[in-house]
Amino acid sequence: MTRIMDKIRSRRKEHMKLRASQSINGPDGDGAPATPPSFYYSLEFFPPKTEPGLENLLTRIDRMCRRLDPLFISITWGANGSTLSRTLAIASHAQRFACVDVLLHLSCTGLSREKLAHVLSMAKSAGVQNILALRGDPPKGKRSWAEGDVSGGECDRAIDLVKLIRKLHGNYFSVGVAGHPEGHPSSSKGEEGRAAEMRHLKEKMDAGADFIITQFFYDVHVFLDYVKRCRRAGIEAPIIPGIMPIQSFSSLMKMTQFCGISVPNSVSERLYPIQHDDEAVKEIGCDICSIMCRTILKANNDDPNIDTLVDGFHFYTLNLERSTTRILIDLDAADFITSRSASPSVILEHTDSESKLQSGDSISHNDMNGNRKERAGSISELARSNRRLLPWKPSTMENRSKEAVRPINWSNRPHSYVMRTDDWDEFPNGRWGDATSPAFGDLSDISHFYSFTLGSEDDRRAMLGHCPLHESDVFEVFARYVEGTVPHIPWCETPLQPESFLIQPQLAKLNRFGLLTVNSQPPVDGASSSHPAFGWGGKGGKVYQKAYFECFVSPDKRNRLSRMVNKQPSINMYAINNAGQDLRVGVEEGGVTGEKW
Repeated sequence: MTRIMDKIRSRRKEHMKLRASQSINGPDGDGAPATPPSFYYSLEFFPPKTEPGLENLLTRIDRMCRRLDPLFISITWGANGSTLSRTLAIASHAQRFACVDVLLHLSCTGLSREKLAHVLSMAKSAGVQNILALRGDPPKGKRSWAEGDVSGGECDRAIDLVKLIRKLHGNYFSVGVAGHPEGHPSSSKGEEGRAAEMRHLKEKMDAGADFIITQFFYDVHVFLDYVKRCRRAGIEAPIIPGIMPIQSFSSLMKMTQFCGISVPNSVSERLYPIQHDDEAVKEIGCDICSIMCRTILKANNDDPNIDTLVDGFHFYTLNLERSTTRILIDLDAADFITSRSASPSVILEHTDSESKLQSGDSISHNDMNGNRKERAGSISELARSNRRLLPWKPSTMENRSKEAVRPINWSNRPHSYVMRTDDWDEFPNGRWGDATSPAFGDLSDISHFYSFTLGSEDDRRAMLGHCPLHESDVFEVFARYVEGTVPHIPWCETPLQPESFLIQPQLAKLNRFGLLTVNSQPPVDGASSSHPAFGWGGKGGKVYQKAYFECFVSPDKRNRLSRMVNKQPSINMYAINNAGQDLRVGVEEGGVTGEKW
């Protein structure tokens, strides 16, 4: 259980010693290392919506922390504390079993000071010693923050939360705040707005914040300029750039649009020609992020002030594993990759990475070729040797920090069955995703920088209708959404997916009849995995899917549907009401119906 700032300071002291040594003895090797001795990285996760997803996320966090040894992980916070129990459960598990320090997100939107004080006490009891203080989601009824908006709770802004934490707990917590290289949505545009935003950030630091984690970006020059502006404003605290691995072309477009992030031509030109090949997009996306990280680290080489270095990265993992791992391998920050083709009996222990990889793990490409690169102190060797006193990684929990004995079965916790399937959720599994995946959730769950609403009350009235008088008025809104004249509805935050264009007329007809669809797909029989509408995953594959639609329906129409489905052996139906009572027609009890593969 350690404050993040204490760990960063410790690593920077080692870096200072190395610089002093090199100034006397001269640098070793061919020049400056790719990563400085103070280099670190952290990983962000969000609470999944389902119990199976939560269970699998805990396994994934354990595995990633064992393999990658991040400085800390962060766990996001739902609007108005909606994920409180899950967030704290993940934080507690990570510190107890994955032995990693946790940065707990906490937003003040809609919460009283008494409630915030209670959450802080719960975090302290769980062993958490690091808080990311945030304002949170926009006020209810607004699409985004506007200039002058307040949270709606008793702490109006993040600075008020920082002050509250310091007032109640002194220096017990290490406190981080958010930074926006491309500007906060509530800031006015132009130099005046940028200057005002920088003043607000400086005020947060002066109120007691220790470090800054930024919104993700893809233009490195924008970030480096942001760092310079922070330093000119007198902000010398660590600035940790947020890195969002590119998982697919569509998700890149959606995330950057929602969050107001620019995409440089150098990025879009590499991705646009392969936009329908998810695997190629992932591979190029990893390379783009690796180049970004190296460019930022290279910019540090000429900086004589160790206290103002940018020497770490915060990865928005989206609860996924492979892309972040590949980027860290490319940065020489991780030595091993997973291969399903490796012998299942291979067990490798490597004290330098503190990773014991089982059931199918193999040495990295450079190791296989007998040309392994030294990691250039990417994680402090001195710190690792000091910690590596026992066969396991010491716990971050204070009451277990001196633990010297563990039962023999500690290293045999039931993780092995997922080792060969740990990246099966790296590609889309249908529009709603796999509920057992750690990555299952809404876009608003995955980042404290994003929230989605339907706009102001006037916006909603103009879009959905000012005064519906009949059922048909509501039906028409759904039909117009399907036809593209209504941009989104509460259950569908993006326009109709291209694959559903094939059944667009039929969907509109169903909605006007009173079957209010919120999800659908047409049948596909062996389309190429690179198909612009139906494709997903790597190239060379085939896509198959069954036709279906999901809808809201009245009890009367549900009964009519049931009678119709009973006469059609090729159709099945599953219905449930708000009381939890279900109706199955043609569906086996406990059975599973595959919709896409």
